[in-house]
Amino acid sequence: MKSSPMNTNDAASMTQTQHITQVDTKFLPEKEIPTDGVLREDYEKLRITYELQRDIGAEIEIDSVLNRILDRTFEFLKFDQGIILLVNKKGKLKARAHRNITKGKKIFLSTTLIKHVIHKREGVISSDILTDDRFNTAESIIFSGIRSTIVAPILQGNEFLGVIVIESSKKVGAFTEKDLLLIMNIARHTAQFIKNSLLHEELRISFDSAIRTLSATVDAKHTLTAGHSERVAELSVRIAKELGLNGYRLETLRYAALLHDIGKIGISDEILLKNGPFNDSEREEMNSHPTKTKAILEKFHFPKMLRNVPAISALHHERIDGTGYPKGLTDSDLPLEAKILSVADVFDALTSLRDYPKHDETGKSLECDTMSVSQAVAILEKGTGSQFDATVVGALKKCLASPEIQGQNK
Repeated sequence: MKSSPMNTNDAASMTQTQHITQVDTKFLPEKEIPTDGVLREDYEKLRITYELQRDIGAEIEIDSVLNRILDRTFEFLKFDQGIILLVNKKGKLKARAHRNITKGKKIFLSTTLIKHVIHKREGVISSDILTDDRFNTAESIIFSGIRSTIVAPILQGNEFLGVIVIESSKKVGAFTEKDLLLIMNIARHTAQFIKNSLLHEELRISFDSAIRTLSATVDAKHTLTAGHSERVAELSVRIAKELGLNGYRLETLRYAALLHDIGKIGISDEILLKNGPFNDSEREEMNSHPTKTKAILEKFHFPKMLRNVPAISALHHERIDGTGYPKGLTDSDLPLEAKILSVADVFDALTSLRDYPKHDETGKSLECDTMSVSQAVAILEKGTGSQFDATVVGALKKCLASPEIQGQNK
């Protein structure tokens, strides 16, 4: 039987089954251990399990943790196939991590075994599944060639979150009850991690939604800038990935881009919504919006990993030659994230409809209408070495050459 989503409610109709087959003793007191080899083997299993539990607590990404569980488990259990399934939002089990010693081999799962575990809310071990009265009539087991197996439920209280399945198709008695106890212990830690991750994800979605709403509110003050911050954030992230940024630096840049114009809420509507170019005093007030952005964002409580959002947001009008504003910082003073944000911001401004003329690097007035991608890139290239970082502009050009971006620009 091929792997497929399984409704966890299906297990309710199952009949009672026998207790878990006893295939080996549990961990014995030291004085009862027959040989040093057995003691060393047990110690090694416990060591790896302990390290894995520590690693689970240090990770934040679910799929990374699940794959690491299978990798580390294989160090003390030589299984042919390991798979971890989690219950999705629709209440069905879906594979989230898989390890198979035979590359390219299709995944086969026994719904009989999994339903048994769901129903009993306990782990199961079988030393020879073909002679195990509980499961030897399951066609999927016979077809898959499984001989030994461990299936452990991932439970938080009585809430069923998923299963860990470990299988051997080559060896009878491949696993012991000690191994089941270790896998059950790993499953318990996994359950707590999953619940914490889901809570973290809910908080992140809530935070992200609040940031996007705030960003959109500022953009919406002028019909011609609606969506500007979202586009700048998306392009900034694409450029950053092209340059190898990842993790929290990528997230910091994304939020900084979404919020880079938040300071405009402190600019009077008379100036912000003016139809046409600014006079000197109006330009001075408009140019104060990066400083206002930083002041506003510093009042936010950003998570520790996003603490640089206010500073980067405020640097999007700096130039690498030191003639930008508000601080007149130069190339060496500007983080890469700020250089990326500057390029993405100007590119979107050039290729979007505005109600005042755009200008090229020499100050020559250009049209108010949308500019072609090639025209905008030409202006950015002229500004490299003075306003823009050449490496960042080069990364932008690579992003624009991707089929996805080209499709959006048609």
